[in-house]
Amino acid sequence: MSHGCRLIRESKRLSMLLLYKHFPSKESLYAAMLDACAKGPAFAQFKRILALEPSTSTLVLMVYFTISHYVLQRPGDPHKAALNCLLVRSLLEDGALVRLTHKKFASAWVAKFEACVKEAVKTGDIGETRLRRDLRVWFVHHIGFSLMLHLHPKVPAIDYNVSKDALVEQATWFALRGVGLGEEAIKRHYNPKALSLLGG
Repeated sequence: MSHGCRLIRESKRLSMLLLYKHFPSKESLYAAMLDACAKGPAFAQFKRILALEPSTSTLVLMVYFTISHYVLQRPGDPHKAALNCLLVRSLLEDGALVRLTHKKFASAWVAKFEACVKEAVKTGDIGETRLRRDLRVWFVHHIGFSLMLHLHPKVPAIDYNVSKDALVEQATWFALRGVGLGEEAIKRHYNPKALSLLGG
């Protein structure tokens, strides 16, 4: 082994020792990272959406927010890109960070989403379907997350041939149809320009 390789390995070992001096476990490190992210503007908007009454309008906002969160780069949130990279790495390894993230943030979001679907069914905006309410929220999440993955490289893996704003609009419309909203309900409640101000 070359002298350079030994130095790199020793540097990594010392970095890990220093890290574990401050964080006794991987879980405590992850928790500290998530606490830092919870101070950002995306989490503030997350909380504002959770405070809204369940409705078709809130459902549309939740879908838009989820997809735009992963696709659009917004100023003032330095932790988002780093966290997304760590989440991808976690999924390729043991999934611990992803599970902890979902444990910390997902339960309230899933409950609100399901309540919104229930209200949309009551008002006739969503018809009867075999789709489970608890899975719809995850399918929406996966659309946004997958788009983020394909857009992440400096040269995106897929050239969607549209701006990111247009991509969010198309993906949101697609997801709303998948959730079960009819065309007329989407036209009534989905205003991309207004939502970009509300959900950004």
